[in-house]
Amino acid sequence: MFFAKKIIFVLCCLICFQTAKAADWKIQESGTFAWLRDVYFLNANKGFIAGSSGTLLLTEDGGKSWKPQKTFTEDTIKQVYFSDENTGWLFCQKNIYNRGADAPSYLLKTIDGGASWEKTNLTSGRERIAKIFSNKNGLMMAVGESGVLFVLQDDGKSWKKTALATQYLLLDGGFTDEFRAVIVGAGGSVFFTEDAGASWNKAFVSGDVKTKFNRVFFVNKNSGWAVGTQGKIYQTFNGGKSWRAQTSGVAADLTDVFFLNTAEGWAVGDGGAILHTTTAGNIWTAINQSVNRKIERIFFVGGKGFAVGFGGTILSLDRAETNDDLPAKPQSVKKSK
Repeated sequence: MFFAKKIIFVLCCLICFQTAKAADWKIQESGTFAWLRDVYFLNANKGFIAGSSGTLLLTEDGGKSWKPQKTFTEDTIKQVYFSDENTGWLFCQKNIYNRGADAPSYLLKTIDGGASWEKTNLTSGRERIAKIFSNKNGLMMAVGESGVLFVLQDDGKSWKKTALATQYLLLDGGFTDEFRAVIVGAGGSVFFTEDAGASWNKAFVSGDVKTKFNRVFFVNKNSGWAVGTQGKIYQTFNGGKSWRAQTSGVAADLTDVFFLNTAEGWAVGDGGAILHTTTAGNIWTAINQSVNRKIERIFFVGGKGFAVGFGGTILSLDRAETNDDLPAKPQSVKKSK
C-alpha cells in the first residue's frame, strides 16, 4: 500500500513538473496594440510578425527583440510566408466596410527579403480569401468563402478559380508532401487531395460534426490535427482521409495548432487559451496564463516558441531555459503556408 502511494506521489510530481516547465511563457514587448495575426520564421534568427493596419515586425536575433518595418499597406496583414531568404508573400485583406470596388484580398510579394513589396491581386471578383499555402515545388493555392479554391498559374501572377463540393467558408489548408494536401473550414468541412489538387475528396469526420475548423497541422504526411470552435480538436493518422475527436478540456474557440513531433504539441485560442500535450493529443493540459486576449497563431523554431494575438500580444517560450530538448524540425503543413 505504501509503495503504491509512493508511486502515485512520484507520478503527480512529474506531471506538475512537466506542467510548470510547459507554462513558462513570457510576455514580450511588441511596441504596438495592433491585432497580431501571424508569426513566421525563415530560420532560427530571422522572423516576422504581421497584423492589423499594415503592422509588420522583424526580428533578426531569434525573437529577443522586434522592430517595426516600413508600412507598405494600411490593410490587415493576415499571413506571412517565405519560400526562401529572398522570396516571400504577405497575404492582405481590406476592411469589409472600406474596400470599395477593389478585390477584398491581395498579396504583397518580395524578392529582396522584405526590403520592398509588389502588389498582386488574388482575384478580380468579390471572393474573400482566408488562407494561402504551397508545396515545396511552389504550387500555391488559396481558399476562402463559399468553398472557393484558387490555384496560382505557371506565369506566377494569375490565379485559376475552382470550387469544392461545399458552400461553407474554407479557412485553412496545406500540403503534407509534394502531392497530398488537406483543406478545412466551417460546417465540419475537411477535404483531401493525393494528386496536387487535380481532384479533391471529402474526408470522413467521426460524429455529427458542424465544427468550424480554423486550423490544420501535419507533423508528417500521415499524422495531423485540426482545431476549431468550442475547443474541438480532431486527429488523423492516414493523411487526412479520416478524423477522430480528441478531448481538449476547454470550451474556448481554438485558432491554431502546432506539433513538434508525433507526441508533443500545442494549441491556442480565445481568452488566452494555451493547451499542451505530450501524448499526441490523447491528453491535453490547459496552461494558466495572465494573458486573457485572443491568441491567433503559434510557431516553434530553433528551440523557441512564439504566440501572437490581439492587442499587440507576443508570448515566447525558451525551451533551453526549461532544460527541454526540442525535437528535430518537422515537415509540416503549418510551415508551408
